Amino acid sequence: MFIKIMDRYISRQSISGMFTWVGAVTVIMLVQILFELADFFVNKKVPFLITLEILLMYVPSQMVLTFPISYLLASELNLGRLGRDSELVAIEASGVSLKRILLPYLVLSVVVSIGSFGINNFVVPEANHKAQVLLREYVYKKGPPKIEQNVFFRDAENRYFYVNELDNQTWIMKDVMVYEMKDRGGFPDVILAKNAYWQDDQWFLKEGVVHRYDENGFLVQEIEFSEMNIDMREEFKDFFEKQREPEEMSTGELKRQIQILKTSGVNTEQFEVAYYLKFSIPFSALMFVLIGLPLGIQRTRDARALGVIVTVILAFGYYMMLSVFRSLGRGGIMQPWLAAWMPDFIFGCMGAVLYLTVDRK
Repeated sequence: MFIKIMDRYISRQSISGMFTWVGAVTVIMLVQILFELADFFVNKKVPFLITLEILLMYVPSQMVLTFPISYLLASELNLGRLGRDSELVAIEASGVSLKRILLPYLVLSVVVSIGSFGINNFVVPEANHKAQVLLREYVYKKGPPKIEQNVFFRDAENRYFYVNELDNQTWIMKDVMVYEMKDRGGFPDVILAKNAYWQDDQWFLKEGVVHRYDENGFLVQEIEFSEMNIDMREEFKDFFEKQREPEEMSTGELKRQIQILKTSGVNTEQFEVAYYLKFSIPFSALMFVLIGLPLGIQRTRDARALGVIVTVILAFGYYMMLSVFRSLGRGGIMQPWLAAWMPDFIFGCMGAVLYLTVDRK
């Protein structure tokens, strides 16, 4: 009975503290975005309500980044308060080991990770896409639509378009891929072209090939062409507003795009890294707590400063490693899945050792 009461007490205190810090840390991380939006509002005359809406659309993605930091900070401060008020001493005197005291924090970190993944997979992609649509509509409205490289487009005919390179001077798209989803399911027809351009309501593809596959994914037909045109029902502006970057896709959508690109021989390393990061970043909360609490626990009367210092150092170290390994994965130097998970693996190994050897003296 005492153990259950202790678990509920620790869980309630750490979770309530986490939401407080999520708000504070998210505001800090939004500062850079605020500077950019202020420039849009003042110099590009974007309406205030639209500027505010764009800001709100970026909040979920920033919150996902703050969950691990906020939960660790809340746990550190909560554990420090228990030590400062001699509650840890009382709990240990009741025969509860230090490892058992830390267990509720670890269990809750898994819950936080799962919740963070859910937000990152179902809320963040649509929010990011909405923000990008508003930016294209209000910030770039005086020029041609802002076309991005290495992103996907979808039209009203359930066709997907992928542009590998774009010449911003001539607006000629290079290494273009189009795949048409079949109503009956199965593998789509894939069209590859060296060059493409848009004119009126048509796409013109140059020097390409059409691949058709059977229900098992085997190539059954290959047709070369020098020029092909695809009729479009949508306006140029409406079509390009649907372009999506990896940050604007769920894991399921991104995985499907990667599979199609691989079939067509396109380099997918940067997309694969983005895919695995959608899992590794949310689950870093467990790694933060696993390594942070054993480092921050001690008997002194004021543990608040130590908790903050440990959190800041771990956050800096994690995101620095994440940046380095992400670049290695995108550059093909390291396997994408390994690059995305390596910071979690390093933190997890260090944390496991610290947790297994933790002992209050």
